[in-house]
Amino acid sequence: MATIRKRGGQYHVQIRRKKFPTQTKSFTSKAPAAAWARKTETSMDDGSWIDTSPAASALLSPYIDDILDEYLDSYKQLDRKVAKEKLTPINQLKEYFAGQSIHDITQADIVAFARMRRKTVNQSTLQKQMTYLQAAVKRTNVKFEGRVVERAVKYLADEKMIGDSESRERRVMKDIPATADYPERIGEYRRFKAASLKYSRAGSHVWMMLAVDLAIITGMRMGEIYSLRISDGRPLTAHTVPFGEGYIDFGQRLIGLWRKNKKKQKGKKFHLIPLWDDVREVILRAPNKFGEGDALFKVGKQGSIGDRFAKICAKAGIVGLTFHDLRHEATSRMFEAKAIGGRGMSCEQVIVVTGHASLAELQTYTNLRAEDLVDY
Repeated sequence: MATIRKRGGQYHVQIRRKKFPTQTKSFTSKAPAAAWARKTETSMDDGSWIDTSPAASALLSPYIDDILDEYLDSYKQLDRKVAKEKLTPINQLKEYFAGQSIHDITQADIVAFARMRRKTVNQSTLQKQMTYLQAAVKRTNVKFEGRVVERAVKYLADEKMIGDSESRERRVMKDIPATADYPERIGEYRRFKAASLKYSRAGSHVWMMLAVDLAIITGMRMGEIYSLRISDGRPLTAHTVPFGEGYIDFGQRLIGLWRKNKKKQKGKKFHLIPLWDDVREVILRAPNKFGEGDALFKVGKQGSIGDRFAKICAKAGIVGLTFHDLRHEATSRMFEAKAIGGRGMSCEQVIVVTGHASLAELQTYTNLRAEDLVDY
């Protein structure tokens, strides 16, 4: 709201609006003061206001905090727990631009942040961070001459530093070249297993291979594997299995779990998948004794699985393989012929096990090898 005060022969106007920097100006008569106040407030209301003042009064950090709070509230309303990793991109923006005025941010500042982040993240992850930054700046209701953020984002897109995530086709290679540490020419699975045994304590080696084997056989995601526990006899239904958890029932030979589904309100849908004999054997090798607890993993968070996987891959000389790529491997093996170690399943059968929402999504995860099809 604008206030006009007469002091020392001049009319001083002050405009205070939530989410806008305070605006002040002095005039020699009341009429132009009132006109300037009306014009400024109208432009703030319709979104056309541009702040050209040199004063650096509005910090960006509080507006990034608002984005963070909204993100947390959205999870709270859906009764979902938010993993710390999900908050990292927002917190990184807050830390990087701490103490910096909205007015002082330049295209060079944003590009410098992007170059720093691209050393450790891919294009799609950085693009999400830029979306958070744009949302924070938009929330300030401050419009800048030159559209700094928009120009920075366009530059990053033109330079291919940000972009949508690309579909991956990476599978576990059957044969990789020998190295000084691993003189035998073997496949990536055996190489990984050897490195896990060599560079891990006995307990961590067992749970790491448990997670890898479950992923390669069933196609379960890292979070789904982490959620698994031995059934206490409860029915495997959406009403009896707590949201976000998974239960293994040896008697029914089934696994009941909540799987990712963007169309559902809470982002997950309950699924039943078969407990195959080879999956049963893997689970029975779990590091936890059943009498001491029902969970398969004692690690503190699901991210530990991915972190450990990446470290062992580096030790084994395995390049470009992520834990999620094992889902591609599992899906492809389900389609492959039994003669080459696959299961020879149909699309309808595979989609029951993998939980893909559509055949198009299933196709993205199916990466058959040309050399395996030469005899067809």
